[in-house]
Amino acid sequence: MPFFISANSSFSMRPSLTIRPPWVAGIPSATWWRWGLLLLLVAACYAPGLKGGYVFDDDVNILQNPNLRLHSLQWGELWVAAWSGDAGPFGRPIALVTFALNLYFGGTDPYYFKLVNLLIHLTNVLLVGALAQTLCDAFEKKTLQTGSTRNLNVWSGWIVAGIWGLHPLNLTGVLYLVQRMTSLSACFGFAAVLVFCRYRFATVKRTTIAPFASLAQAGCILLVAILLAMSILTKESGLLFAILLIWTEYFAFDFQYRGNPLAFKGIRMKRVISVGLLLIGVSIAVLKLPAMLTPAAYANRDFDFKERLFTESRVLFYYLEMVIFPKVSRLSLYHDDFTISRSLWEPLATIFSIGGLILISAALVLLRRRLSLLLFAWGWFLIAHSLESTIFPLELVHEHRNYFATFGFFLLIPIGLERIRENNKKRVAVIFLTLSLGLLAFITYNRSLQWSNSVDLAANEAENRPLSPRANYELARNYMALFQSTGEGRFGALADEALIKSTQSYLPTVLPFIARLHLAYFRGMEPESSLLEEIISRFKNLPYYNTNTAALSSFLECQIEKKCKLADDQALRIFSAALDNPRIPLTQKAEVTKIIAQYHINKHGDLQQGVALIAAAVAMSDGAASRIMYAQALAYQGKFAEGLAELDIAQSMDGKGLYRSRLDEERAAMRNALANQ
Repeated sequence: MPFFISANSSFSMRPSLTIRPPWVAGIPSATWWRWGLLLLLVAACYAPGLKGGYVFDDDVNILQNPNLRLHSLQWGELWVAAWSGDAGPFGRPIALVTFALNLYFGGTDPYYFKLVNLLIHLTNVLLVGALAQTLCDAFEKKTLQTGSTRNLNVWSGWIVAGIWGLHPLNLTGVLYLVQRMTSLSACFGFAAVLVFCRYRFATVKRTTIAPFASLAQAGCILLVAILLAMSILTKESGLLFAILLIWTEYFAFDFQYRGNPLAFKGIRMKRVISVGLLLIGVSIAVLKLPAMLTPAAYANRDFDFKERLFTESRVLFYYLEMVIFPKVSRLSLYHDDFTISRSLWEPLATIFSIGGLILISAALVLLRRRLSLLLFAWGWFLIAHSLESTIFPLELVHEHRNYFATFGFFLLIPIGLERIRENNKKRVAVIFLTLSLGLLAFITYNRSLQWSNSVDLAANEAENRPLSPRANYELARNYMALFQSTGEGRFGALADEALIKSTQSYLPTVLPFIARLHLAYFRGMEPESSLLEEIISRFKNLPYYNTNTAALSSFLECQIEKKCKLADDQALRIFSAALDNPRIPLTQKAEVTKIIAQYHINKHGDLQQGVALIAAAVAMSDGAASRIMYAQALAYQGKFAEGLAELDIAQSMDGKGLYRSRLDEERAAMRNALANQ
């Protein structure tokens, strides 16, 4: 469719340190049955959703990335696939390689992508369980008197893993394909914290030195470092696991080693690390953040720095509400209808949310000796949200941002159960917990059923989020697919109705407006003149979203294929309106200029104008892709020598080798043409 853009057990103390894999270390053989039952239950809840399709930006990030289409498993192709993305400061290469391998072995069928995502989630269930059991044992051991023989709760890890694995808030981390970036990054992160905690649990109070202790310590440090690096290279949020690891050390192990405080040249490591973290934080705030948070960084958003910070205070409480009361009607892929906080008083909940965050944090710090575990859970939650739910110019709300943020809260549940002394009260609590697990499974299963059919999912999303532009737009996209496949006019009318709702939704972008223009031509109608003027006004005056360029590219294709029949002067008015937007980033301005160049070349054969525009785009934002396009345009004019020179420049810019194959093909074609002149 061209017009749519698309885990359980106490650690056994032994005379020597034995490092076992987390999935073995956390699950004693006597309890395999209950872990198997839990994994089967989680898999059953997600099974219906495996039949669903691509959603939101799955298509753009996977199917529309040609570098993910492997022809072989040679290192060169894998390298190109790994570095073919531009999301985040590190590019997310590990996640991209897994997408490429999915395409190589399973084709474009989304079922296999979702199956891999589910396997990652099941692995995370085991890791979460093993980590939870280790921490529950560590917290319990820390509070016991020396020589105590009280048994630890061997169900703790299973309980946490069950709540976490079945909680519907984690569903988008599994069935939303590209969020493998989140779940796989969390997988490596959980594994890193688990390896660290297993080692620290074995060494925190031990007074005897085990054979090969230094070698084991070095191995653990290396393994933790590798896992953290893999987490970061899957998604930059993996950086937070390094902070969470230190946070865990503070509360679970208190910088004790073999019964003594860790020290460096007489100075306690707890103090050294605390001061070090404070200095690092201040340095980042003073030296890095100002350059990252300039007004230009928010040019393609509906909010500025202050408004995002205010809004995220409410978003955090919104997440907490969904953690405690995960209602199906409030869970959604789209939350673009979330009201932006324009000031402390608009809406009024803003000032209460900011005050609430400050009061809760201050109270827990002041009462940290009595409420240390609650402070641990609260801190884990805030740390996990410190990148995506604070000041950085990202979208406001996404459920997958809670994928590892809720772990600390769920850890409190078995600890609280263990501390209930009266059997009757404990029995009631266990019954309530069992019912809660059943309810979580029921909600997740029903959400998974919704995700099993693209049209049903779109209809449910639009019904639950009637003010969401994306939800209504996605519903229209599905109706349009039915219209194209069946030819029934009623689906075209339903698509237009959904698009109209999208234009009337909260802060709609230009997408539903330009989609209505496409749809009118597809239905054999002329678009309304008022619609054209609205499109031009939005391109020119609203914040310039990255999706605007994708919409213009789709419009270009529609015009060239003559499916859209807008007059050239009107089409050029739309393109020019985007260039006239004072908030358009220079990189996007260059892309729009290249789109106009393609319009002149492909629609009218005006090579001279097209080449001039491409040259102007290169001057705005130079890069290998732009140089290749410029070389092609020169070749169309018969200027093969000049084209080859541009390809040499493009190759010098292609540091990661992403365009190597394309450059070789273009160079061979131009040399052949030059030889035949």
